[in-house]
Amino acid sequence: MDIQICNTVPKLFWHHVENHADEISIWQKQQGTWESITWGEYGDFVKDIANALLDAGIQRADKVSIISLTRFEWVVVDLAIMSIGAITVPVYPSNTEEQVHYILDHSQSKFVFAEDQEQLDKMMKIRSGLSDVQQTVVFDKYQLEIIEKVISLDAFREKGSTFRRGNPEMLKKSIDGGNPQDTISFIYTSGTTGHPKAGLINSENVLAVVKHLPDLYGITKNDMSIAYLPLSHIAERDLGHFMKLYSGNVTVFAESLEDMPANLIQSGPTIMFGTPRVFEKYYARISSGIKDATWFQKKIYDWAVKVGKSYAELTDKGKTSTLYLKVKYAIAHFLIFQKIHDIFGGNIRFMISGAAPISPNIIRYFHWVGLDIYEVYGMTETTGVISANRMGRVKIGSVGQIYPDTEVKIAEDGEICSRGPQNILGYYRNEEASNELLIQDEQGAVWLHTGDIGHIDDEGYLFITDRKKDIIITAGGKNIAPQNIENLMKTSSFISQTIVYGDRKPYLTMLVTLDEDEIAKFGRDRKILYQDLADLSKKQEVVDLLHHEIFALNKELASYETIKKFRILEEELDQDKDEITPTLKVKRDVVFANYQYLIDEMYAGN
Repeated sequence: MDIQICNTVPKLFWHHVENHADEISIWQKQQGTWESITWGEYGDFVKDIANALLDAGIQRADKVSIISLTRFEWVVVDLAIMSIGAITVPVYPSNTEEQVHYILDHSQSKFVFAEDQEQLDKMMKIRSGLSDVQQTVVFDKYQLEIIEKVISLDAFREKGSTFRRGNPEMLKKSIDGGNPQDTISFIYTSGTTGHPKAGLINSENVLAVVKHLPDLYGITKNDMSIAYLPLSHIAERDLGHFMKLYSGNVTVFAESLEDMPANLIQSGPTIMFGTPRVFEKYYARISSGIKDATWFQKKIYDWAVKVGKSYAELTDKGKTSTLYLKVKYAIAHFLIFQKIHDIFGGNIRFMISGAAPISPNIIRYFHWVGLDIYEVYGMTETTGVISANRMGRVKIGSVGQIYPDTEVKIAEDGEICSRGPQNILGYYRNEEASNELLIQDEQGAVWLHTGDIGHIDDEGYLFITDRKKDIIITAGGKNIAPQNIENLMKTSSFISQTIVYGDRKPYLTMLVTLDEDEIAKFGRDRKILYQDLADLSKKQEVVDLLHHEIFALNKELASYETIKKFRILEEELDQDKDEITPTLKVKRDVVFANYQYLIDEMYAGN
């Protein structure tokens, strides 16, 4: 593919539609059956929606919002919007009415695509305060058949089909007139403080990321990925949507986040992207299964993992394994590792973790059993990538080497700064934040300031310490990165979220939320009577269990990093309470404010 000719995201897409029309592009489940969609069918759907938008008067640079879970219709609408030169504004479906109102109002969206009745209900409650919104198009069936300024996707598509028959060249002119520097999408940052900011993403940003993925990971059109995380987030947008427009690989759309594990087994993809929480839950699931195994099964499992570790440590150094070790590894794979691979569909070539730090222990474990997780690092403002571990060039604990065509420097205070074609040009309607993000140096070069603290080693691998604003300085003057401790603690199958506290305090404490599935199983196994999760979290057996888990993990930490006291929260952190972002990033200040009484308890008398 000539990137000079196909120099925008829509042009990439239409290249595949025109040259590979009969090849399968998408798999989705309809009424319990997996159905394939070719590039040609994909293109026909996009043409209809794009023409319907043109018929409705949507013009170049107008903003159009999508409020939906990840599904085929999402990417169809996205490509239709971009193909006519308009700008996609993704909205997390988990957002509250107030959050949706803010984004639609701030972005000045003129059209809204809503997934279902739940999202339509939000629109009905807030639309009186959104004078720019002209119409809402609903993917699924909704209760009221006739609502002013509301139309079904099927009816909207029919309008587009009629319009394009009478205007056959209008869409093509829009596509051909696209420029790589044109904004194609806003991506709203999750915003751990204040309102989210709208990063301005253009085609040049996206192409700077996706054009290198085939070389770094050997991705071809024969690969299959699975899309299930929110497309409102840049990571899934890159790997579950934009990547295939360059490499031509097939994508499976999971039915939902909850159904993803079953869909993964059913479809057997070769590539999988996940946030650390996804891999933490799989690790917890495996650990839980081993706890329930017989004494003999545990012995076999422990033996297999030790063999996998020995084999990996040898091959990672470029050394040839002995025949004896190869035979043992083959037996370990047959008895144990293949069963773990089957949980991921059996065909995985590699997995990518991003969006947040992952525990090196989890990466090592999966590496030992033959499932490689490559950790990448980036942010919305760098279109998802600054550095990446890649095939043959992995250093566990790092976030890899600097991405092609990208420069990174470490500022005097340790902050990571980057330059590259994937860097956004700023935020929409927020000059102050743009000026804080992009700062010109003495030589006139503009560097993006990430807000992360890190360092680069002698081999060019980047290591992240923590968020600049999250570093804890104890009363004893020790600088501590809470993320490393929190990631270690989350390797316990019973722990869901951890928030470490201790700034200007004599020791570290921690707030903990429980993994509901694992702690419920613990309760059943111990025959503990309880009413709900809140009640179970107060039981002495659960407190003792967490005490044992946390203090066992403390052994892996320096003495000043250890957790001296903890408190179990009665429920998970809640987006409705503004405690976490849609991407599950913890809003520390909000959580600390909500549970200050528990923090005070842990420091009482000190």
